[in-house]
Amino acid sequence: MNAAYQLPLTLERHEAAKLLPARVTSVTLSSVISDEGVMLTEARLELIPGDKRLLQVSLPTNAQFWFAFVNKNGVWPWREQDRLLVPLEQQSRVDKPLLVELFYSSRISSPATRHLDATLLGPKFDLPLENITWQIYLDDKWHLADWKGSLQLQDDTLIGRGPAQDLQTYLQTEANFKREKTKEAEEMLSMGNALLERGDPQRARRAFKAAYGLSTHDDAFNEDARVQLHNLKLQQALIGLNVRQSVVAGETDEQKLRGHKDINYTQQQAKQIIDASSADDNAAFMKLAERLIQQQDAAVSSPTAIRASIPKQGRLLTFRRTVQVDNWADLKIDLEATALRTASWAVKATILICTFVFLAILLWATRQLRRSERTA
Repeated sequence: MNAAYQLPLTLERHEAAKLLPARVTSVTLSSVISDEGVMLTEARLELIPGDKRLLQVSLPTNAQFWFAFVNKNGVWPWREQDRLLVPLEQQSRVDKPLLVELFYSSRISSPATRHLDATLLGPKFDLPLENITWQIYLDDKWHLADWKGSLQLQDDTLIGRGPAQDLQTYLQTEANFKREKTKEAEEMLSMGNALLERGDPQRARRAFKAAYGLSTHDDAFNEDARVQLHNLKLQQALIGLNVRQSVVAGETDEQKLRGHKDINYTQQQAKQIIDASSADDNAAFMKLAERLIQQQDAAVSSPTAIRASIPKQGRLLTFRRTVQVDNWADLKIDLEATALRTASWAVKATILICTFVFLAILLWATRQLRRSERTA
C-alpha cells in the first residue's frame, strides 16, 4: 500500500539545562538613611545551599563592608577582586533554609536639608533571587515625592518612635538574643546525638558544630558541645584509618563502608571496626588522628562581631519584587523626597504674641463687664 502523504520531521537536540547549585527563597533588605546621606543596610537571605559552598556577593562601589553571619554565627568572608566570598555550611536540617546576614554602609547622596535625591544600590549575588523585600527607613519629616527602580512600592507608612536606645536596652536585647541561641544550640546538640544513634555521623557532626558555634556565650554548654564534636571527629578519623589499612592489606571486611564517599555507620559498627585492629595500631592511629584534628582546628577561626541594630522608626517605605531571574542583576531604587514644611521661628513668635494679646484683651473685657455689673 502506498502512503497517502509524507510527513517531514526535523529533530533538534538541546543541551541539558544546568541546575542551580543553590536556591535563594527569600531576600530582605533593611536600610536606614540619615540626613547626612549615609545608608546602613542589613541584607538577610534564606537559601537552600545544596552543593554550593561559597556565596559570591558584589557590594556597591562606595560601600564599606562590616560583617557577616551564617546561621547566626560570625564568618570571615574573603575578597576576590571586587567580590565578597561568604563561606556556607552544610545544613544538619535538610528541611530548614540557611540564613545569611550581611551588614554594610554606603554614601548615597550629599547632606540634605529640604530635598533628598538619592540612588540606592543593593548587593548583587551570583544566584537568582525570590521574594525580594526592601524596607527603607527615613526621618518622619520626609515626604516621598517620586521614585523609580527595579522594585515596586508597596507601602508608605509612619512608624512611631520606640524606647530610647541606651546601654541597658542594648544589653537586654543581647540577653534575649543569647537565650534564643542557647535554645537553638540545645536543639542542635540533641539532634546530633539522635543522628549519631541512627547511623548518620556526617549530619551529626554538622549538628555538633552548629551547637558549638551557637553557644560561645555559655562556657559550660559550649565545652560540652566541643567535647562531643571532638570525640566524633576522633571516631571518624579512626574509622577512616582502620578502613584504609584494611584496603591496603587486601582484606574484604567493611566493603560496604569503603565504597561510600561519606561513610555512615552505627556506633556498634564503629566499635567492631576499631576492635578489629590491634591495641598498638589503634594507639598509633589515635596519635595520628589527634595531630590531624589539631591542625584542622587551628586553621579554622570563628570571628565574633557586634551585631548592629537597625533603628526601625520614622517613615517606612516598603518595596517588593517577586523574582529576579538573572545573576548579578541590579537592585536599584531612585528616591526623591521633600521635607514637610514647618512654620518658621518668626511665624511661631508672631502666633505666640497674638495669643497673649488675645488673652489679655479677653481678661480686660471680663473685668470691665464685672465692674459694670457691680455699678448697676
